[in-house]
Amino acid sequence: MHPEIVLTKKVNLRDNILLEGFPGIGLIGTIAIGYIVEKRDMEPIGYVLSDKFPPMTTIHKGRPYFPARLYRDKKADFCVLFSEFIVPTGTVNDLAELILNFAKQKGIKQIVSLAGMSSQTEGSNEIYGIASNDEMINYLKAKKIKLIEEGVTTGVSGVLLAKCAAANFPAFSILAESNVSYPDPKAATTLLNKLDSLIGLKIDVKDLLKEAGTIEEKMKRMLEQVKKEGGAYPKESSPPMYE
Repeated sequence: MHPEIVLTKKVNLRDNILLEGFPGIGLIGTIAIGYIVEKRDMEPIGYVLSDKFPPMTTIHKGRPYFPARLYRDKKADFCVLFSEFIVPTGTVNDLAELILNFAKQKGIKQIVSLAGMSSQTEGSNEIYGIASNDEMINYLKAKKIKLIEEGVTTGVSGVLLAKCAAANFPAFSILAESNVSYPDPKAATTLLNKLDSLIGLKIDVKDLLKEAGTIEEKMKRMLEQVKKEGGAYPKESSPPMYE
């Protein structure tokens, strides 16, 4: 079974910006989008299913959820898609294609990926960007985001960006330098601080900083559970690598 998006509510997403985040280096995408969902009190609107996904359910505030799901911002034109498990390699291409087709069908105007990358300098917390077309490249340059000129980007976000480039669909990825060995909420905070100037999504990050230790432990426990199901934490494999 190919992955499919199941909407649980009838929603109009035309002209929305779609934020997406999948587990990669530092678990930046998952941490950042999970925090956005909570702090902006986003509304759950659907989930992603595939028989190739690990057999798991996540529990939040006493309620079970599919670990790959969608939310809509009730006060602004934003929706999000994120995963709390590492997507199996054999599903990555199909899932990236599904997300792009969903964006086109729903009239979404832009896709923004949130991710992490290995630090180029110890202690650095620089933000870098990758864009799908000239319009997005010029936009990131105008916002003083350093563009990655050479390298490799992997996983759902990486393949999705390539598919967006091939289709000339507006998309960019912003990546925070982070620790490659464990979840990095502090790097996620740096990324969220930058997000407001890029797309106008205001997020108060003070709670993320205060709860960094708790979030890190929670993410570590989640990863251990995923490993029991045959998953693995993403590692850097060829320099330079971005995930």
